Amino acid sequence: MVKKYVLFFLVFYTVCCRAQTTDSLPAQKSQERIEKYDDHIKLRLGLSNSFNSFRIKDRTSHLDFTLSPNQQLRSTLTLIYKFIEIDLGYTPEFLRFNKDDAINGHTKFFNFGTRLYFGPWMQELQYAKTKGFYIDRKDVGLEENILFPHFQVQKIGGSTSYVFNRSFSFRAIFLQSEWQKKSAGSFVPSISYYFTQIKNNSPSKDQIFDIAIGPGYYYNWVIHDRFLLSAGAYSGLGFNSTKTVYNDGSPQEISEGLSFQAQFRLTAGYNSEHFFAGATTSLNSFSYSSETLIHVEDQQQFLEFYIGYRFKAPKRLNRLFGEK
Repeated sequence: MVKKYVLFFLVFYTVCCRAQTTDSLPAQKSQERIEKYDDHIKLRLGLSNSFNSFRIKDRTSHLDFTLSPNQQLRSTLTLIYKFIEIDLGYTPEFLRFNKDDAINGHTKFFNFGTRLYFGPWMQELQYAKTKGFYIDRKDVGLEENILFPHFQVQKIGGSTSYVFNRSFSFRAIFLQSEWQKKSAGSFVPSISYYFTQIKNNSPSKDQIFDIAIGPGYYYNWVIHDRFLLSAGAYSGLGFNSTKTVYNDGSPQEISEGLSFQAQFRLTAGYNSEHFFAGATTSLNSFSYSSETLIHVEDQQQFLEFYIGYRFKAPKRLNRLFGEK
């Protein structure tokens, strides 16, 4: 089965590398639809809530519950110039709205991510570590939440996407290092790959590998030049391998099967010559199909509000990167 997946991925990349975009316009028309800010420095302040949760359905006991972290609002100051992106994360005390550690437990969270653009290709990479989860009492019919202070999830991975329509700007819906001047959409196939390690205060840990491939479509709708609404979805079919490793010398347990990935993204943005702002939300979900009696959905949810300011970079800085 694994060989079939590998062959499928190779065929996908061959097709994408040789594909010619029938709906792309000449370079000059593409420039008419996209405003680029390559010679600008961008400062961006964002408030975000990003977390990884697990919905678990036990077919034997008929339990259906979600293992979630205690969500926290975080702030990030980002400096962007060309391919350089520097993030500084700090959340002031007055922004820490959740004072419910005694009820939902304390969660420690760290994440890092970046996106790289190579012509029509977009490469996304991310790393996240979350420690401290709980189960809501309503899910299991108890009087108090069940806390798992030592439950820890580490996830590393990303995705590689190909944008068929050169008149569509992916950058306009992420960090606004570009702006979509005329409405456009594009077919965007992607391949995603993630490695997840889960461990608790126990002598075992789970190591999960996911890879999925599938089609996607995104559309940027420009309203009165200044406002943008963007929506998109991706659906992938792939392979999942889950390995349970024991520290006491017990034999490893490995289960393999199909995985189904669904991703949704919605963005609203405002843009002027220097000032920009917006809000974005996304959901990335993996669902596993196997012969076990426990069904797991791995969900990554993200919500962010941001404001930003861009200004012309000094000429000396631009000359360092080969611009006149």
